[in-house]
Amino acid sequence: MENCIKKHILSIASEADVESYPDHLTEFTVPKLLENIDAPKEEIIKEVNDLEKSGKLIMKSPYLTMVCPSCGSPDPFSKMVCPKCGSQNLKVEGTGVECRNCGLHTSVQEALTFVCKTCGKSFGLGNAKWIALGSLSSRGAVDVEPISRAIMDLGFYPKRCQTIRGASGVNHHYDFAFEHDGSLRVVDVRVDVKGVNISELIEFLSKVFDSGIKEAYFIAVPKLNLSINAGKNNVKVIEAPDLEKASELLKHILTERGISSKIVH
Repeated sequence: MENCIKKHILSIASEADVESYPDHLTEFTVPKLLENIDAPKEEIIKEVNDLEKSGKLIMKSPYLTMVCPSCGSPDPFSKMVCPKCGSQNLKVEGTGVECRNCGLHTSVQEALTFVCKTCGKSFGLGNAKWIALGSLSSRGAVDVEPISRAIMDLGFYPKRCQTIRGASGVNHHYDFAFEHDGSLRVVDVRVDVKGVNISELIEFLSKVFDSGIKEAYFIAVPKLNLSINAGKNNVKVIEAPDLEKASELLKHILTERGISSKIVH
């Protein structure tokens, strides 16, 4: 699981800037990573921290932003509320506020209230939490986004680092997984300039069998270091010089097999 999470964190960060909430991410995490990677929040936070410390993940252009003190979500919306009666029927004059409901005279700062878009809790300016916000970029990442896009082009939304418990009781992890006609399809991607070791494919075949997967795809870039017949119709090995070509081949094979959620006229 650890290698899978790191691979996809770096790949997503290399594809586009993603928001992150530091304090070295002990309390906050990366929304885009949480949305796309099928792994516990704590594991993603740990891997991001490790990647930052090793210099593979870099924080760029940090700046301060307000977040909810309860759940840590950014971008709360603001409103003016009477701190005595809760009315929003207020008259603002300069830095002063008069409540037309109860007659209270107070300051804009006291009447200013923020509401979290995520958890719905309200808080005042004095209770707000401020953190550094920026974007992440990666160094030396294997960009597997072409594979993700190929699957999405056919109308599926693939899960990353999908965890499947096998018949043996072991948890297996796949780079991508998506459903078609009620069955799960999985894809693993391996890249090695010297050729992907055949042991990687053997491990893949074993976990596919244990997981009971109906259809599986193993992508080796630029090739396997030893020619082998997968021996099973439900496993397709794709060898390609680069990930862009691999994504084209994957999309072609899936289309030929009628695996698409898009309506073809």
